[in-house]
Amino acid sequence: MRIIADEGVAAATQRSVATAAGASLASTTYHFGTRDELLAATMEHAAAIAVDEITRLADDILEGRVSLVEGCLAYIDGQRSGRSGTGIVTFELAIAAARDDRLRPHSLGFVESLRRVFAPFVGIDGGDLAIAQSFYGVLLMELAHGPESRSPDLRRTVSAVFDAFGVTEAAARHLALVGAG
Repeated sequence: MRIIADEGVAAATQRSVATAAGASLASTTYHFGTRDELLAATMEHAAAIAVDEITRLADDILEGRVSLVEGCLAYIDGQRSGRSGTGIVTFELAIAAARDDRLRPHSLGFVESLRRVFAPFVGIDGGDLAIAQSFYGVLLMELAHGPESRSPDLRRTVSAVFDAFGVTEAAARHLALVGAG
């Protein structure tokens, strides 16, 4: 994953992975017969990690440990800073999935996990998918901004996306209920 995050999918060859892992090329090719198999396994692994991260975010929000906006900002910061290692890889996965149908379920699984974060706060049919896709776009643009600092309008952008769907008010009501419980 680190090679893909740092240099892109094109740099992830069996030789580069073997070198990075301190393993022989023969070992890498034994476990992954082709570069496509290696990439598929890497993308599957990255998607599983990303889904776990999103699931933890959803739990934190739903259990009232963090507000929706603050939780999403923290998630974006983690992806942007590289602490997670999956931030840019999920976008590489989406691009690779456009070309390789074997990867599509993993890419779509990430978006589906985002939907689960937002679903409790959306009252319109399909709104959870629209917010998930919008948030995914915000994340992409923040990654493009670079790892050095958060873009100055990020909080306003995230809030505006949620406000457009009425999510901010629903999340506040949810937090009030959780706090009262």
